[in-house]
Amino acid sequence: MTVRVAAVQFGLGKQSYHQAIESADAFVKEAAEQGAKIVCFPEHWLLEYREQGHLAIDQLSTAAREAGVFVVTGANYTPNATPRSPELRIRSFVVAPDGKRVGQQDKVHLYRNEKTVATSGNQYNVFQSAFGRIGVMISYDCMFPESARTLALKGADLIFVPSRIGYAALDPWVLYLRTRAMENRVPIIAPNSFRPPLYMGGSVIIDLMPQSENRVVLPSIVSSAGSGEKVLVADVDVERSRELRRQRFLERQPAAYFGH
Repeated sequence: MTVRVAAVQFGLGKQSYHQAIESADAFVKEAAEQGAKIVCFPEHWLLEYREQGHLAIDQLSTAAREAGVFVVTGANYTPNATPRSPELRIRSFVVAPDGKRVGQQDKVHLYRNEKTVATSGNQYNVFQSAFGRIGVMISYDCMFPESARTLALKGADLIFVPSRIGYAALDPWVLYLRTRAMENRVPIIAPNSFRPPLYMGGSVIIDLMPQSENRVVLPSIVSSAGSGEKVLVADVDVERSRELRRQRFLERQPAAYFGH
């Protein structure tokens, strides 16, 4: 079973909240017109307008319902929360095609200055969809192998990685993403922000490609965005990856990892 997914490479620095949310709504519609069933936004795409965060989620929920798609809302600071309070998180919502929120994921590994204002999440969640179980890692989370492994062990069929990665770190970021896909046998959909010269895009969609001649499995970038503001769309094979993951996880030896 394949599913068409979309990564929104969102341009930062919109002149107003109204312009930002209008762009987001248009991207959901564009992705749906291209056949995408799940659409994901990057991290901190509402940074300048975070106090409108609740309104943005409501409007994205409406966009999801009107387009008939799942939307992973990216990840933004929770609005109306005091810095350094337990309520201030970097949070992603998963919205179903009926416009209802099916769950939320908080960023577990905060990056640099984020640690001075926000509170870390403390668990990884998996959300049901008609196209497979959805997991979310937020940006810096992907640097830690336990993040993707936890989601895979919880049954994630697809992992979305809303990110805000600077140009200098793009190559390591993609290497981390390909590694997480390969070691867990899970397709990864990773939208990044665009605002040159610091944020140059580079969003990727990664699927698992078994080589028929030697049975080696490669994490293949099936679509990449380059630069610019755009919607990246690709098909990934959920059923194939699920079987590859089943085979690999049968060979795990958990008793040996932490001693007896």
